[in-house]
Parts: sequence; C-alpha cells; structure tokens
Amino acid sequence: MQEVARAARVHQTTVSLALRNSPRLPEKTRERIQKIADHLGYRPDPVLAALSHYRFGRREVKAPTTLAFLLNFRDQAEMRASHPHRLFLEGARRQADRIGYQLEVFYVGHNATGAGQRIGAVLKARGIVGVILAAFGDRMIKFEMDWDAFSVVRIESQQIESALHTVSSHQAEITREAVGRLHHLGYRRIGLTVGEREEIYLRNAFTAGYHVEVFLRAGVSHLPPLLLPIDAGTSGIAPLLTAWIEAHEIEVIVSNWPEVPEALRGVGWRIPQDIVVASLDLEPDRGVNAGVRQNHRVVGERAVEQLAILMRTNQRGPGRPRNSTFIEGDWVDGSDVPPCRPGRKSRAVQS
Repeated sequence: MQEVARAARVHQTTVSLALRNSPRLPEKTRERIQKIADHLGYRPDPVLAALSHYRFGRREVKAPTTLAFLLNFRDQAEMRASHPHRLFLEGARRQADRIGYQLEVFYVGHNATGAGQRIGAVLKARGIVGVILAAFGDRMIKFEMDWDAFSVVRIESQQIESALHTVSSHQAEITREAVGRLHHLGYRRIGLTVGEREEIYLRNAFTAGYHVEVFLRAGVSHLPPLLLPIDAGTSGIAPLLTAWIEAHEIEVIVSNWPEVPEALRGVGWRIPQDIVVASLDLEPDRGVNAGVRQNHRVVGERAVEQLAILMRTNQRGPGRPRNSTFIEGDWVDGSDVPPCRPGRKSRAVQS
C-alpha cells in the first residue's frame, strides 16, 4: 500500500479508502488509485484481512447498522399469512443478528405509484443504505428507487425490471427434482399446476423445469401444465383441476399450491387413492405430506450475506453484471405419495 501511495502521490490512508471503494473519495480518484494498484500487482494479504475483520467484529457496537427489508404487503398480519415470506424474514433476521446488523421491516403496500420514491426518502433520512426487496408479487411490476444510493439485493421479484443481484429458491431445479422422484416411483402421467402469478415473477421457472425433466425422462407423457388464475380461491380451482385431470388422465399432480389438494378433497377426490399430489413447497399442516421442502430461511440468510458484502465494499446501485444465487430444496417422502402400483388408475381413468 505504501508503494501504491507513492506511485499515486497520495497518503496511504487514501489508498486504503480507494481499495475499499469508500464513497468518501470521488469516484475518479478511487478508479485512478485502483488502476495504479492493479498495475503494480497489489494484492491484499488474506491473513491480515481476516485478522482485521476479526478485530473489528470484536469491538462493541452500540448502534448496529440497520438493513431495510421491504415487503409489498399492507401490514404484518397480511405478511404472516404467506408461508414463504414468514420464513424469508426469519432467515434474514437470524443472519443479520449473527453478523452484527439490525433488520427493520418496511411495508410498502400494493400500490406501486410513488411507493419506491417515498420509501427511498425515508431510508435516506434514516441513513439506511442496505436494502432487501423481499419477493414482491406480480402486483408490483414497477418499483422505482434511487438505486445508486443503496446497496440492494432482491429475493425473487424478477418481474421488476432492474439489474439487481438476486437470491431465489431454485424453482426450476425443484420441479425437476419432483418429476424425477415421481418417475423413479413409477409414475408416467405427471401433471404440473402452478399459479399464473408465480410464473410472472419467477419468469416461468416451474414450467421450464417441468418441460426439461419430462423431455429427458423416457416414457413420461408430456402434458400441458395448468396455470391457475391470479387470486383464484380454493372452490374456484376445483372444476379447473377436475377437467384437466380427466382430459389428460393424470396419475400424479405436482404443485406449489396447498389449495390444490384441499380443492380436490372438497369435491370428493381421495388422496392418494384417486389422485396423487406432490407438493413443490411443503407447508406444515397444509396440503399434502410429501414433496419438496423449499429452504426459504436459507434464501433469507443468503440475501443478508450478499447485502453485507455489497455494503462492506461500498457497492451501490444495480449490479453490473448482476448475479443470481439459487437455493435448492429437499425431497421429503410421505404417505400421500406412495410408489405407483402396477396397473394403477386414477379416478379419472376409471370413469
């Protein structure tokens, strides 16, 4: 660093700030010093860097840095009705506490008009520079903030057209895992049904995974996925499901909606005797007891970890290029998804 300082004709402290990308220096100054350091072959000593981080972490911090966790729900009650969001928040809070940050939730609401600018003004006034966009639904297609003033990581929310670093459950791989497991259990007529809403903000991840895995599995019928309407209730999807199952003689359904098995049971289908349903997002005490458990808490943890790196290296604004981190799920066996019996027919085929 002393050599870099001499070559750049600045104090060593200035070099330190420049190499940490500190906003206390003008951008042109940072870039000039960084180019000189790179030309001279400067590399930080990882042992000393680790020691410095350890010593910094041992200091008593009276006021932990606050991270903003933005949700496009109206309030806590609405948020807690969403199984993934509860776990995203739990994971994020746990990881923030582990590494010395404080997480504060901000409810954005459903109306996109001006919401980003209003929240951005509040965060600037509070001195908060770290932001997590926490899985905004498709109702928030546009969300504009002064991104260059913040370090930002989003959870899913891929319908928002900004080059933001993203952490998400690996929905395509989760679907492939489920189809592969069902194929191994002997099923050949496997149908996928998910919501139109998820396909919008996940960029068709579920259907992409389904089409790829079915194509690669010998003997598995390629059936048209059923996309459930936005805001469809349990009673409203029952006739859609029945018509789809019967038209395509489906043996087993894969879906991320717990309402799917509930709707089928409500109109007389027996699970698993008449139709088998495997979950793409297992919830305790809802839906069925077998399928893929998504690691939503881990998604929240990874979002905080990535945001901390962006903040410590003073990276603000959209990522150029942005990176995406995908978290896989875990298959869980259960009585609702038994092995396919030879000659087994669903109620649709029998009728």
